Amino acid sequence: MTARPTTDAGTTPPTVEAVPLAETGIPAEICETEVVEGFSIREIVDPAFDTDWTGYDIDPQYTHPGESGDREAGLADEAVVVGHEHDGRARAYPVSVLWHHEIVNDTFGGPLIVTYCSICRTGVVAERRVDGEPTRFGVSGQLWKPPDRYITASAKAGKAFGADRWNASDLPRVIDGANLVMYDERTRSFWSQAIAEAICGPMTGTRLSIVPSTLTSWGEWRATHPETAVLLPPPHSSVGLP
Repeated sequence: MTARPTTDAGTTPPTVEAVPLAETGIPAEICETEVVEGFSIREIVDPAFDTDWTGYDIDPQYTHPGESGDREAGLADEAVVVGHEHDGRARAYPVSVLWHHEIVNDTFGGPLIVTYCSICRTGVVAERRVDGEPTRFGVSGQLWKPPDRYITASAKAGKAFGADRWNASDLPRVIDGANLVMYDERTRSFWSQAIAEAICGPMTGTRLSIVPSTLTSWGEWRATHPETAVLLPPPHSSVGLP
């Protein structure tokens, strides 16, 4: 048997309890909060895709400032998109849509979530699984700022990326600020979007599995992926109930 270390006085040092990750961020009381029912930002739960936006009535809030709004104009080449490939197929998710809905629950090569925090301009793409099972993620209505070192580590590891709403040529760094808190419908755990980790609830300490993605312009993505599909904004894609 190995004896516990003692102090010079011969006494056993006190056990130091680890501080839960949630309590190291701001607000430290995040786990005392609940999902805000009826929150104004509603995640996309049934995404629709096509080869372009041409021919669709698109709400101006989703369009690039340089777009005319003409049904035949399509998605502007300058629009920033998050691209994802699987088994020779490709999909693009315009940041202008993510800006307003923050989470897209998709099924593409398996359960997938494409996420974006419009406050700290951080994007994360991951598998949509909790405890090994597919589940849907929602916008909790809460915000939580992870410790700066966690944000930095997430960005350096390629898990999180900075994404501007309109400009793909001058991409911002991941901003250390208040961040989207997601929740999963399976366990109702809270997840920090920027570090892709559960901070409250049954799944605390569990991390989402990150999948590769590309941040670029629609024009560049389509040039290298001519058969790509692109996410259509609501009402063509369905959102969660308020």
